[in-house]
Amino acid sequence: MNLSLTSGPAPLLVLSLGAAGLCWLCWGPRRYLTRVVPFALMGALAGTVLLFVAAELLLSWWNASFPRYLYLYSAGGILAVLLVVPRWRLSRGILPRILTILSAAAVLLGAASAANVAYGQYPTLESLVVRPGESSGDVPIRKPVSGQDTTPSTEANWTPPSNMPAEGRVYDVQIPGSVSGYAAGSSLVYLPPAYLGTPHAQNLPVLIALHGQPGAPADWFAGGQLQQVMDDFAAHHHGLAPVVVLPDLSGGSNSNWSLCLDSKQGRGATYLAEDVPGWVQDNLSAGLSGPQQWATAGYSYGGTCALQLAVNFPEAFPTFIDIAGENEPTIPGGSQSLLDTYFGGDASAFAAQNALDVLKKQTFPDTAGIVVIGKDDGVYAGEGREVYDAAKAAGMDVQLQELPGGHSWQVWKEGLGGNLDWLGRRLGILGP
Repeated sequence: MNLSLTSGPAPLLVLSLGAAGLCWLCWGPRRYLTRVVPFALMGALAGTVLLFVAAELLLSWWNASFPRYLYLYSAGGILAVLLVVPRWRLSRGILPRILTILSAAAVLLGAASAANVAYGQYPTLESLVVRPGESSGDVPIRKPVSGQDTTPSTEANWTPPSNMPAEGRVYDVQIPGSVSGYAAGSSLVYLPPAYLGTPHAQNLPVLIALHGQPGAPADWFAGGQLQQVMDDFAAHHHGLAPVVVLPDLSGGSNSNWSLCLDSKQGRGATYLAEDVPGWVQDNLSAGLSGPQQWATAGYSYGGTCALQLAVNFPEAFPTFIDIAGENEPTIPGGSQSLLDTYFGGDASAFAAQNALDVLKKQTFPDTAGIVVIGKDDGVYAGEGREVYDAAKAAGMDVQLQELPGGHSWQVWKEGLGGNLDWLGRRLGILGP
């Protein structure tokens, strides 16, 4: 189950099978080679051009950061689809026809594998087939008790019990929008080993981890391998680590995600700043000592959200990590479409919540953050530098980190995992 899908023999084998499959689909008698294959090649080229125009010029699916070489694999996939019927009709006998179908599937699988290698969405076979939290049962509830000592457990005062597990656990939970009315899907919660022992660590700090778009909370555990990252941190700190809460940002059935704003499309910002912390404090007895125990971190769309929460709710989230986020929320239709869809065309209502606009008007001397960019990220790297400059000018204690890689999990995973010691000191688990 730990077979790597991004390096080693597996992706090479898949690519080789795809190449062999494409050769089979293109092979045939002279009439097939001179008439059918050239027309299919022209169709594949046209389809790839249309894909490029739709993805990067009209709909901005990847905000112009889609690795260009992947279009070659897309062209191969389109060519396979166009050739599968002619090659089927050319074949005689059941085995050649089965081979034709398998060849087309191999080409498509090879293209998907190439994309997975580029982005690292599913680094292992286990990450592809196992959903985090599906077998953990109900989350262990610990409600605050009046008069109870809520001194946070830290490395300085915590002694692990003998029955403390070696690993944390992930739970599937529903966090209602009691204040915001926001319709959220299922969230995930990571509880570190120290939370699960008896006696347990008390009043641990909380990290709100925000996913990308398209995406879901589970992506942090697939591409980001969040459980392993947090367990490794806990193993070096007596089982202590932040409680990690991964809310759903999709807005349930709403096709227009809230963008982590309060707007006509839902009060997504209030959900994250009030409903989620309230549920965590009431059900997990974590983050009870004030904002110094709370942080946000996110990648891509989630990185934009992490910055917005730090700017619009500094009293709730004075610590943030923005990994490859944008300089402001965007939607495929452009800025005017965003204003019309979310704010009835009112630009001032958007500016009142847009982080860069707020940073120009307010100062944040108590906020600390890290802005992470990918060295090869053609779009988001520049926007990250703009965010860093604005945050620094507004008085934040902010760092800019450039990591190897593009707009992918190579950067997103390390952007969090490589900064956990800083986060642990900031949240009080570790010493200064």
